[in-house]
Amino acid sequence: MKKLVVVLCALVAVLGMASCKSSSPSDTVTAYFKALQAGDYEKALSYTDISDQEEIQKQLEKFKTFDIKVVDFEILSEKISDDGKNAVVEVKSSQTSSFSSKPEENTKELKLVKVDGKWKIHD
Repeated sequence: MKKLVVVLCALVAVLGMASCKSSSPSDTVTAYFKALQAGDYEKALSYTDISDQEEIQKQLEKFKTFDIKVVDFEILSEKISDDGKNAVVEVKSSQTSSFSSKPEENTKELKLVKVDGKWKIHD
């Protein structure tokens, strides 16, 4: 019985440490683009610091109206400010839209801010 308690305590400690892992700005941008690839625009917007419901609806309509689909993306660089509160992630992506079914490639620097310990896209 004591061995079972020790094993359970060790398991809880390991899981607790794993959940404390801090995500990076690049992790946030990757999750954002994966959500866009899946067409889950609401989830994508959850990685931004937009909190105004009216603005969220406006952005959702933009994604749906222009039928924006991310085909592929690659994180090129990540720079975190000295104070650890801001970051810039450079990402190269290709996407289709209602304007063109042929993927268009672009490179963009996304600004991020740390909000309640989590990185959020601020563009």
